[in-house]
Amino acid sequence: MFRRYWIVLILCWGSIAAAQSDAEQEKMKKDAEAAYQQGDFAKCKELTTKVLALNPKDHAAMYLRASSRVELGVFKRDIGELREGIQDARESLKIGGSSVVNYYLPYLYGMIALANMEGKKEHAIVAVDVATKNVLNRANLKPDEKANVLYQRAAAYIHLKDLNAAIEDYQAAIKSDPAHLGAHVGLAETFNVSGQPDKALAAFTAAIETFPNNHLVYNNRGLCYQQQGKPQEAINDFNKALEIDKNFAVAYTNRGYTYQGVGNLKDAEQDFTKAISIEPNNPLFTSLRGTCRLSQGNTSGAIEDYMQAIRLTPQNPVAYADLGFAKFFSKDYPGAGEAFSQAMQIDANATRYLNPWLLWSLVLSGKPDAVTDIAEASAAKPENERDWIDALVLFLGGKLSEQQLDNFVTATADPKMKNAQRCEAYFFIAERRYAANDKTNATAFYKQVLQTKAAQLSAFRGAQYALQSFGK
Repeated sequence: MFRRYWIVLILCWGSIAAAQSDAEQEKMKKDAEAAYQQGDFAKCKELTTKVLALNPKDHAAMYLRASSRVELGVFKRDIGELREGIQDARESLKIGGSSVVNYYLPYLYGMIALANMEGKKEHAIVAVDVATKNVLNRANLKPDEKANVLYQRAAAYIHLKDLNAAIEDYQAAIKSDPAHLGAHVGLAETFNVSGQPDKALAAFTAAIETFPNNHLVYNNRGLCYQQQGKPQEAINDFNKALEIDKNFAVAYTNRGYTYQGVGNLKDAEQDFTKAISIEPNNPLFTSLRGTCRLSQGNTSGAIEDYMQAIRLTPQNPVAYADLGFAKFFSKDYPGAGEAFSQAMQIDANATRYLNPWLLWSLVLSGKPDAVTDIAEASAAKPENERDWIDALVLFLGGKLSEQQLDNFVTATADPKMKNAQRCEAYFFIAERRYAANDKTNATAFYKQVLQTKAAQLSAFRGAQYALQSFGK
């Protein structure tokens, strides 16, 4: 799970003192702020838009709309919405005066989110510069204001891969405001990703001691345990989070993911279903249940979930990729090719790994001529510049032999990467053997795929479908 909705933004918004005297506008702004606090960002956006239609210079309404648009953009992975939120944030600073520190928060958060979505570090650099030069150098900052801005700057440093600077900012935020939950969680998470698991667990434990009745800190320590290969400790923490808040959908999702990792697919699906019942419009939850169902051989259920994820996030290439795999495993090769193509049209760079799957889907759909462009792009590269994706494409296109593909794997230095490549190599060798009616040897290669135990790979799942060997 790489899109982490359980890492939440902790902001101290406070009460916005509206400058307008009109009672109706005042009520709409109060209702908008309440909607924001409840997580109904669409309603907040709707109400503030009405206020701004009446008074375009209402900086408080502009700030609230900026906040809601940024949140919506992040949640939906909608860059257009996110950019509109950033523009609103700029406008709120312009018309309301840059003296209001909280007005910088949606701008900083939006720029960091844009950096993450577009993969452009310049957005994060701008966030660091604005936080440093426009806010943190002020002598009259309140402790909570300083902590909020440090929290945002730390997130920008993380995007820039300066984890030491991020750790320093989180620690400074905690020093400024010991009750800043986001800084506690961010510090622990950053220790974890920087390869300091003991410090990460210590930071999470310190957060739990500070917030003993907070479900989030138990949930996030559970994630830390999960990533350290300690599933039972992780499940214990998720259980505690749910004991504190039985409607905490994210903890059900994380517990389900942990169950899935240890092969308890039935309980995993139940947890994903519970999370969906609480937050039916969360595309991550439906995608995870789809993958769980796929792992159990339930392609129709998986396709249903992936289609729902696409309806919720129509510009998410991963949702189309997931749908493509489900259709491939159900032997709907034209449907798989269409889904893979759609994913690549949305973001060709992020979905380049789909090239072999798209090529093979086209071959199995009876359209071998359609693979020419895919194969030629890889063939045109000098041999020493070809990567693993190129090797698979050339193999499936008949340009590399099984031995040459195996040589590519053998030359890989990283043991984990070597095992993953071997899993995919065996799968596609099996696929070509099967297509050539060499079913005996195809079966032998599918079995070798399962022996790699690379259960996170689509190739592994494909071998399970070929052998009807689920849960093994």
